[in-house]
Amino acid sequence: MHDENINHTFLDPVRDGREVDVYYHFGVASDDPVMEALRDVRAVIMAGSGHRIDSFAKTWSEFNGGAEIIAFPKEERFVTRYSAGVLFASHGMGMPSASIAVQELMRMLYFLKRGDLEALDEVFWARVGTSGGVGLEGGTVVVTTEGVMADLRPYRVLNGGMGEYWFDSRFPDDVAQAIVEANADTDFEIVTGKTVAGNEFFLEQFRLDGAVCMETAQTKMAWLEWIHDNGVRNIEMEGAMLAGYLNHWGFPKFAMICATLLNRLNGDQVTATAEQMHQFSEDSGAALFNYLRAALL
Repeated sequence: MHDENINHTFLDPVRDGREVDVYYHFGVASDDPVMEALRDVRAVIMAGSGHRIDSFAKTWSEFNGGAEIIAFPKEERFVTRYSAGVLFASHGMGMPSASIAVQELMRMLYFLKRGDLEALDEVFWARVGTSGGVGLEGGTVVVTTEGVMADLRPYRVLNGGMGEYWFDSRFPDDVAQAIVEANADTDFEIVTGKTVAGNEFFLEQFRLDGAVCMETAQTKMAWLEWIHDNGVRNIEMEGAMLAGYLNHWGFPKFAMICATLLNRLNGDQVTATAEQMHQFSEDSGAALFNYLRAALL
């Protein structure tokens, strides 16, 4: 844990009970009684959809003998569940939305672990979601090795027009390999590779089917072939930020597991059936739980 990268000025008074931190978008605060029930959190699992978070929590509860599921009261922005040492939280769509969830969850975790850096190091983080494949057919599960932006550079944010803050957006190799190994006997394909995180669903992902289109078939294919040749295997909208912020604090155990819905080299629109989409989603969830059961149970 990179102690010098933690915002001690704000977080330490909260840890000590001198100040209250309001995790506004989750509808709870550090002085809420529910926080005591979360002290043993060992993993934080994120997904875009609130419905999926609810499903994940129920599955994990069943794996743990019907363990209690705690729901946070506010669900306008994010849906949150806690069961048997795992905090499940939705993050919405895109890095702006997901960055709010990640920042508030990091603050929450620091409070829950009373600022104990060794305890924080033991917490596993993961995002589970869907993505567009790059050279991979729909249904392939990708475990990310590095999150990059559309120009293949790491995650960064503007510094008030004066420059940019850059972040290390690599994912831990040992965790990625452990997830692959935990899924060695599954009947879906699971691979590792870089992942592009787009700030925008249409323009930054070089789609031709948006209401605003800046590309041609030629420039789209040139970009897709370029990122594929540089090791990118899928495209989504949150991973580079997730890795950047967790690396900044020094968390050693985190991952991203995403099912591909289509091969972008073959087109822009998702044409999989509802049954296929459901199975793709189930497979990425199964990959997560195979790892969680090996690592936590």
